[in-house]
Amino acid sequence: MSVMTSGVFVYKNTEQGEAVKKTEGKTGKKRILKVCLIFFGIFFFLLAGSIAGFFYLRVKGEKGLKTAVPAAEQSEEKSEKEGQKEKEDLPEGIYTTYQGKRYRYNEDEINFLCLGIDKDIPMEEKRNTGSEGLADAVLLVSINVQSKDVKLLAIPRETVIPVKVFDRAGNFVKTENKQITLQYAYGRTAKDSCELTAEAVSNLLYKLPIQRYCAINFTALPVLNDAIGGVKLTALETVQWWNGSFYEGQDLHLKGQMALDYVRQRDETIPESSMGRLERQKQYITGFIDQAKAAVKKDVTLPAELFQQLTDYMCTNITLEDLAYLAPELVNIRLNPENIGMVPGDVVPAGEHEEYHVHTEELKKLVIQSFYEEVPEEGITGEAVQ
Repeated sequence: MSVMTSGVFVYKNTEQGEAVKKTEGKTGKKRILKVCLIFFGIFFFLLAGSIAGFFYLRVKGEKGLKTAVPAAEQSEEKSEKEGQKEKEDLPEGIYTTYQGKRYRYNEDEINFLCLGIDKDIPMEEKRNTGSEGLADAVLLVSINVQSKDVKLLAIPRETVIPVKVFDRAGNFVKTENKQITLQYAYGRTAKDSCELTAEAVSNLLYKLPIQRYCAINFTALPVLNDAIGGVKLTALETVQWWNGSFYEGQDLHLKGQMALDYVRQRDETIPESSMGRLERQKQYITGFIDQAKAAVKKDVTLPAELFQQLTDYMCTNITLEDLAYLAPELVNIRLNPENIGMVPGDVVPAGEHEEYHVHTEELKKLVIQSFYEEVPEEGITGEAVQ
């Protein structure tokens, strides 16, 4: 096609123009496609990084939580001196003997010491008495990551054990038989108190490894409770106090302060009222675990979110790596009634207070059955606990 402009013919190639347009269109599409590819590449890179980071945290959490049980076989060729050194190098509580047989700790068991501290202020603030508070609830929660079974072992607060006594400056004074609730009070910080109590519980349970601890003050409980939608249960007993009550057989949906009252209140004028409260605490924990499993199924990030929210009202050595490992495990765990127990013993009057005296032989049998595996005759191991 030609067009005359100012006496000069100018030729316009229509086909060429259309070709240029098509080329520009293709270039634009390629540019858009390239941008999309870059965007999705970045997205999938970040996603892959997040997944890799999550699994890295899981692996790290598993390694940090699980207690490695070394193979401690002593061959006939080893000298007596080498065998003795091998025994001395073994961590306490990993190997033990019971009724002439040898046992080793089941490394699939992860033990958490859970403490309920009797104070309504942030964990690092001291009470008016100058102490860190008392451990009103002492509970060992054990998760078997292989079988997915959960075990609860309640330890009455009045349990008499050798308590380490310290002065206000933090200097060790002596060891004295006292109620286990008092061991927490002798720490200079919440961390010290948790570590002292964890050590005391481990000693009570024949050096049983306790991988993690978590202490919360009672103001944190309503937050935890309500985050999972509350806990439904039937009251085990009747308890009345100055501004509230619940009655045996009453169906309750515990929320907020009501949840705290159910696990905290008791009538101190009634003998062994703390034992009734302990049964309520065990019942509540059972219901809480069931409800928490359902909540975590809906939102796997819930444990980490609560972990961040409760910083001021909790003292723990549980890490984010631990939570990354445990969160998927929590969905599949199960708690059977036969796995809920209490340290065997008797309540004994002691002046104005009561004491709980442990049946040591029954306790050792319980510990062996719950946390250890028998070692075959060919595997000779150290005797960490007698």
